[in-house]
Amino acid sequence: METPAHPHVIVVGGGIIGAAIAWHLAHHTSVTIVAEDVGGPASKASFAWLNASSVSPRFYYDFRRRSLQRWQQIHSELPELPISWSGSINWHKTTEVMAKTESNLTAWGYDIANMKKPEVSKQEPCFHQSALPDWALHYPEEGSMEAHIVAQMLVASKGVELASGEKVFGDHIVVAAGLGTVPLLATEGITVPINSVPALIVNSKPRKGSLVRHVVNSKYLYIRQTSDGTIKAGCENPGDDPGNDPEATARQVFSQIQSTLVGGENLEFDYYTVGYKPTPRDGLPIIGPTGLEGVSVAVMHSGVTNAALVGELLSKQIITGEVDPGLVNFRLDRFDN
Repeated sequence: METPAHPHVIVVGGGIIGAAIAWHLAHHTSVTIVAEDVGGPASKASFAWLNASSVSPRFYYDFRRRSLQRWQQIHSELPELPISWSGSINWHKTTEVMAKTESNLTAWGYDIANMKKPEVSKQEPCFHQSALPDWALHYPEEGSMEAHIVAQMLVASKGVELASGEKVFGDHIVVAAGLGTVPLLATEGITVPINSVPALIVNSKPRKGSLVRHVVNSKYLYIRQTSDGTIKAGCENPGDDPGNDPEATARQVFSQIQSTLVGGENLEFDYYTVGYKPTPRDGLPIIGPTGLEGVSVAVMHSGVTNAALVGELLSKQIITGEVDPGLVNFRLDRFDN
């Protein structure tokens, strides 16, 4: 059965992926989002770093780079979206890994600078000298967002219909429900191989003045400051796995924040979140047809970075049938082999 020229599309999932898909679709056709909460649990708990520097292989880097560019276009169209293009400064890997990353990204044409300790200190003057590296990698094109707010604003800007707890009917369904994608598609005999990976994020109470100017991935912390002054951070060890006592882990992470920043002792703990990242078995996004007619899927970790391009390309595929070459490597049926 052919999809109508202007199909009614149902998007299941109200996180940043579902919202971006719905926003793009709503330029061309009618859309209903089915979700308990636009903004979604994973998007609310995300650190929300916008980047293309953290991945390989090359085709995935290219995809993320395109998505960053698409986010910049969307931000220029909707400048009120809480997106910050602050750039990132990174020294969280070994020097050997960082040197290889620098070589690869330079060859691929990414905007990158090798930044020595005095320059890092100049760019991030509120980091204690003892917390700074001999050198770091600076990616000026990168940034961050308040993902749950961006999702809500995208949906509101296009007047997308919302539904929860009621029957809705459509010509095409996109399942973009994060971890909820697995049981939903399992009811139709479709296996989606994703794992749930926890990540604990700590939030300070908002404060006046700038303590962290960029997205910073330091030796212990990944940290940024939101537009309202909140310090938001996670810590790979301890931290990403909240363990049996997430409150205690959160307090450990907050103590690390305080000892890293000049004036950190004046920061006040506010709250922590534990998000569960829907991470495909091979680490790459799952986007496109499910094998069930009229049903597509979009699930991945780093939905924040990828959402803009996923929304653009998947909506185009649904409306026109045209498959962008950038999607070919992310089909669900790659796991059939």
